[in-house]
Formats: sequence, C-alpha cells, structure tokens
Amino acid sequence: MNVAEYAELAGVSPRRVRALARAGAVPAYKVGRRWVVAAPPGRRAVRRPLSEASQHALVRALHTTSLEGLSGQLRARTAERLRSLRTVEDPAELLVDWWAGRPPTHLDGGSNLVVHAIAGNKERVREVLHRPRQRYLRYPSTLARVVRDERAIQGLTRSDLAERAGVDRNLVVTIERAMPVRDLAGLRKVLRALGVEPTALPAMDLR
Repeated sequence: MNVAEYAELAGVSPRRVRALARAGAVPAYKVGRRWVVAAPPGRRAVRRPLSEASQHALVRALHTTSLEGLSGQLRARTAERLRSLRTVEDPAELLVDWWAGRPPTHLDGGSNLVVHAIAGNKERVREVLHRPRQRYLRYPSTLARVVRDERAIQGLTRSDLAERAGVDRNLVVTIERAMPVRDLAGLRKVLRALGVEPTALPAMDLR
C-alpha cells in the first residue's frame, strides 16, 4: 500500500510514515522515489518517538528502577511511561515506537531492554518489567524515595495509597518524609500495596 493509505489506517500523518519507513520501524521499501509499505498497520497507531532527553530519562529509570534525579514535567512523564510499560499488553511495541526502531547507542540495563524490544524479544521485555520489585530499604531516606517513586509511577496520591493499603494517610506522609516509623505492620501494608518486596527495613523503636 502507499504511504497515504497506511497513514490513514494508522492514524498518523504521511510525513510520519515516511520517517518511520526511513528508520525501519515499519516494513517498507522504495519504488523509485516513493515508499511502498509492505504490511497494513491494523488498528494500531504508531506513536511519536521520544525526545533524546525523554529517552535518556526513561532508560535511566528502567536501569535504576527509580525516578531519582528527575523533577517537574520530565519526572511526571517518565513515571507515566513506566506505568504504561507495566500495564500495556505489549510493552515491547511501546519501546520500539518510542525509539523509532533505532537501538540506543549507549548500552546499560535500561537501554538493553530497548534493544530486546527492537529485536522482537517480547517475552524478555515483559519478564523484566514484571519482575518482583525487591528493594533494600535499610535507610529511611531510601524507603522514602522508593515509596514516593512507586506512588508516582502508579499514579497514586498519598490518600489513594493510604486507602489502598488500609492505613492512615499520616503514615504515608511520615514514610515519604523519611521520619521515624513506629508502625511496622502499617509500613508493610504500604509496601505491599505498592508491590514492593523489602529485603531490609530501617531499624525501628517499637516501644
């Protein structure tokens, strides 16, 4: 099919289809100066690639399993993208689109996942994203960061998290401010509500 036909089916502009064809993100070849797309897109719209800054933020977040070092809109958007990767049926498809089918030049734990997605290793991508979230939470500052990050990634307010965990909202505030926590059972409920498995917790004065 021609570019215009593919663009209409995919819900994107013809210019976008040409860019994806040049990047190898859609199955296409050239006849003279025109692109011919070899396969229909079905009902899936091809998503716009991320900016370089957004790609860097996302691979770092995937590598560190945190939003550390991010702030403002970049933090919020990275959290939303992590949430999408955890919940969509085909996270590899998302990564391929966000990188326009081009492997990252620098490889680490996060960008390796993009490489697997582009190589078609969909089950590997799912397995990595759905691993149990085990965390070493020996220090109150680490505990606070992990709870803040996971709450942001899951799109929860403090009140949402407290309700899900069945605890008082003040406990969530205490945890996120790295203040002393004396309710061990409540803390474990909060972590369980976030799907976090602690391998260590801060020392507590439970008197």
